[in-house]
Amino acid sequence: MLSYMTAYSCFMPIESFIRASNQINIYFQEDKNLAYTIKDIQEIFYQNRDKWKIAAYRNYKDFIKHLTKTKLLKLEKQIHQHTSSEKQILRKKEATNFDVGLAIKKDGYLCNYSAIQFHQISTQLPKTIYVSEDKYKGFYLPNIHFEKKELLQKNIDAAFSKPQRTSSNIYKSKFNHYTYTFLQKKYFSINIGVTRYGRYNVTDLERTLIDIAVRPAYSGGVFNVLDCYINAKERVDTKKMLAHLNELNYIYPYHQLIGFYLEKAGYLKCDYEAFLEKKSSLNFYLTYNLSNKKLNRKWSIYYPMGF
Repeated sequence: MLSYMTAYSCFMPIESFIRASNQINIYFQEDKNLAYTIKDIQEIFYQNRDKWKIAAYRNYKDFIKHLTKTKLLKLEKQIHQHTSSEKQILRKKEATNFDVGLAIKKDGYLCNYSAIQFHQISTQLPKTIYVSEDKYKGFYLPNIHFEKKELLQKNIDAAFSKPQRTSSNIYKSKFNHYTYTFLQKKYFSINIGVTRYGRYNVTDLERTLIDIAVRPAYSGGVFNVLDCYINAKERVDTKKMLAHLNELNYIYPYHQLIGFYLEKAGYLKCDYEAFLEKKSSLNFYLTYNLSNKKLNRKWSIYYPMGF
């Protein structure tokens, strides 16, 4: 005869998450996403709770506890660099830091240092993930370029006499000490040179070389940018690069900056002469806040001494 406790335990209700464990496991095994925000987890929970027959008194926080307790997902906490606010991400074992960054900015794409790493044009291994998200998508009109304001030398000199402005949207992971920097690009740069590689949206090689020249602080500095240009030499299509640059329609004369990099990196004249043809009458800068600088008159580019 069964003891009283044994008999009682036979009729105890099984915890609903445990009862639905197989269904939950199958869901995450089949789901192509590898990292999730709290909002993602909420949506999954409320969309599936009836099918999984989860008890009414359970909520998404209980769901998160179940996912972490059963080791289906790992919890990653991230702290904002300036406000100390916390963001929580749940990631599968096979998730990369790229997956985490793109889970946070679902319409974003890997750029700058992360694109450098992706295209393998630098030996440096940064512990920062860069994700860009274009602004004003709803107002973007393809093939329409907005009229540029007149650019004056004094305004260029003033802008580049200061340090480069950098994003304040930065989170530091307590999980593996990686930093996530989120950028926003102007509305006229939407998806130019952004392509799909496997499961990632990434700037293509040509757009990457443009971005790292434009914002060297997100790319390891000007010396690393030059190394990237050298390492990409056998693969880059400079005609495609020029087409991206024309479509981006920058106010500043970045074509002469990029042409300078191409020549400095040892590209053939036929690779950079189209950039030289677009040279303006203005002097431009290789980077911001240069103290000791020299002027390359061919490209009208100020560059740091020793470069």
